Amino acid sequence: MRQTKRFEWLIGVVVWALLLYAIHHWLVLQTVSVGSLQWSYGLGYAVLAALVLGAVARLRVTAHAPLWRMLALLVSTALAALEIKLQGHPRQDVVMLLAAAVVGASAITIIARYLPRKVLRRWFGIGEQV
Repeated sequence: MRQTKRFEWLIGVVVWALLLYAIHHWLVLQTVSVGSLQWSYGLGYAVLAALVLGAVARLRVTAHAPLWRMLALLVSTALAALEIKLQGHPRQDVVMLLAAAVVGASAITIIARYLPRKVLRRWFGIGEQV
């Protein structure tokens, strides 16, 4: 597998996480309702989980795809919790926003279990060799 593909996916994860932070900060400044923020967190962290899953698969931390999905869910949830903490949301909103982010990330990890092998091979970079 080409080394550059690994770095491209990792850079994508970092860029998307920073972009999510900026988007959510801007939404908070616009005094958007918590319901709209929940949608933003859910969809944003679903995309982040897809990127993390692709990066973890290409890093070949382990050969087992279920562990890739678990790691993607854990990393996405940890990043969501960190962002929510850094944003300084009120205590009553923290659980709702974190739950929305976890649901979004979980949806991607569940979908990744049932996609056709052809799609998964492309997403996980299984056929890519040096």
